[in-house]
Amino acid sequence: MTSNAGTVDYYAVLTIAADATDDQIRQAYIKESLKWHPDRNPAPEATERFQEVAQAYFVLSDKDRRTAYDGARRNHQKFGLDESVDPTSVFGNVFDDLLIPEVPNPIWFWQPIGAVAGFAMGFIIFNIPGGIFGAYSGSKMGKVRDMKGVCVYEAFSKLGKERKSEILSSLASKLFSSAL
Repeated sequence: MTSNAGTVDYYAVLTIAADATDDQIRQAYIKESLKWHPDRNPAPEATERFQEVAQAYFVLSDKDRRTAYDGARRNHQKFGLDESVDPTSVFGNVFDDLLIPEVPNPIWFWQPIGAVAGFAMGFIIFNIPGGIFGAYSGSKMGKVRDMKGVCVYEAFSKLGKERKSEILSSLASKLFSSAL
């Protein structure tokens, strides 16, 4: 996907100032991607806007790409990407901050235990499909515990109020979109 700086203002797409911090860029991306996600927004332009939001975050979240974009923007030159941006993969990384350890914790203990426990619970509730979903969910929660060294609830409770609501909204939209 190629765009140029003259037609797309990535800062305007994310509704942020040009001097926004990395955290402000990330928060704006989450807000706009949830607003324009095609599963949540029935507007005909939602898919296109969602792709623009993902591309804006892709460019502005990387220091080198942002510097190149800002230079092209200042000089009114075209800015093109050599690679295409998959909005689904960018959106899927919303929860990365839960997997980033404050202190490196190289153990691999809770992830398989979470997968087994999740499978058992899912199987009890909804047979094989529930078991598969439970194993996947339990594995992810176990991985959070392995990476953070604390339980998922404790890692979640350390987040700010806005971040908590964004994560819960995103989880709810993924859950309800896959259920329908």
